[in-house]
Amino acid sequence: MMIERLSLTCDRLLSHRQLACCRSYCGIPLHGKDMLIYNNTDTNQPLLLTGHHGEISAMTFGKRCRPVLLCSASADYIIIWDIELCQTRTQEGKVAAGTIIGTLLGEVAHLSFCFSDERVAACSGVTAYILNSKKHEVIATLTGHLGPLTSAEFCPWNKDILITTSEDRTFKVWDLKTQAVCYQSFVLSASPLLSAFFLETNRHLITGSTDGQVWCFSLPNDCKCHLVTKMDLQKMEKRHQMHKETVSSQAGDKAEQSAVAAMETSKPILQMVSFSSSTDTNTVEEK
Repeated sequence: MMIERLSLTCDRLLSHRQLACCRSYCGIPLHGKDMLIYNNTDTNQPLLLTGHHGEISAMTFGKRCRPVLLCSASADYIIIWDIELCQTRTQEGKVAAGTIIGTLLGEVAHLSFCFSDERVAACSGVTAYILNSKKHEVIATLTGHLGPLTSAEFCPWNKDILITTSEDRTFKVWDLKTQAVCYQSFVLSASPLLSAFFLETNRHLITGSTDGQVWCFSLPNDCKCHLVTKMDLQKMEKRHQMHKETVSSQAGDKAEQSAVAAMETSKPILQMVSFSSSTDTNTVEEK
């Protein structure tokens, strides 16, 4: 079951931009260079953040509840914003300001915080930059992929492990202490990999592609990943539709059956999250 919590309208196409959403806030670019931050329980007065000179290409919220941090990137700056501090300054009639932690790193396709919010990974071209979230400092520069990076995620149970995915259709596991690759996957798909996710309960990492393929790998202490399972969302949906058609046919609802059969949609794995069911079983959800 899906429940819509918030619906926003933007002034331009954002299908290739990383937007920011967390439990309390949601953020979208405005006129390319500014941002509107909405409180998920009160969308009447969004917070306006200004400071970028170039068009914003990626946004993400931090992992911690307090303070709520937002990182935004354009070709000119990567900026960290303390949302509650920005709200206070705005209420006092002052201009909300952020902290610049990176400059001129190119067009950033993806941002992510580590779990302590002390570091930020920024993907630009074939390079992943590890930045200090409190000041202008590049901690590490990671290169090795043959195509542009699409995502980078920190490991929740080992702060020195990072995974990157790329249009070269592979993922790499990095040791941030040595800034070296400790595992590189084979070419997984005919389509680029888009996203990555760590499932802490089983110590698995999961990656998904533009054509709806999902791979789950184990990630042991030696980082020698092993394939656990693979899923094809297109095939899974078709099996589900066939089951619905069978049930519908038995019920005599042929109009609905033909309408459902005619629908065809793509299934790019843009983002994955973990949630617990009533039996506390962790599941990965496509977003």
